[in-house]
Amino acid sequence: MAPSAIWTPAEEEAFVEFLLDNLADAGDGSNFKKAMFQKALSHIAPLLQSRAVKGVKSCQNKWAALRRTYKVVRAIQEVSSWHWDDHTGASINPDTASLWEDYVKQRHPDAKPFRNNGWVHLQKMSLIMPSSTPGANV
Repeated sequence: MAPSAIWTPAEEEAFVEFLLDNLADAGDGSNFKKAMFQKALSHIAPLLQSRAVKGVKSCQNKWAALRRTYKVVRAIQEVSSWHWDDHTGASINPDTASLWEDYVKQRHPDAKPFRNNGWVHLQKMSLIMPSSTPGANV
């Protein structure tokens, strides 16, 4: 089995920036085609530092992970008990700690890293991801 592709922060940032710059070529729901990921690979090639070779599948997997993370962060932002900050995340303090622990345990285990840490890609991902109205597909 091939080693997993490890993305450096610079590679990830260049990848997100490339997708934002090429948003017009994305399909509905910001679904990028295989050819766009191939172009993204060419764009980030000068930055590649890890041993694992990145291919189109690596880009598709990274895009899927970025989308999942974006949805987790958006879910955190919608909880009225917390104040999202781009640097301190959900900004959990002693007064909100038990609510946070319940939230992470019962609803969003993937939210754990954002207890008091922001997400560097949030602003750009907000521009890439389609806006949706909660409950619109009910």
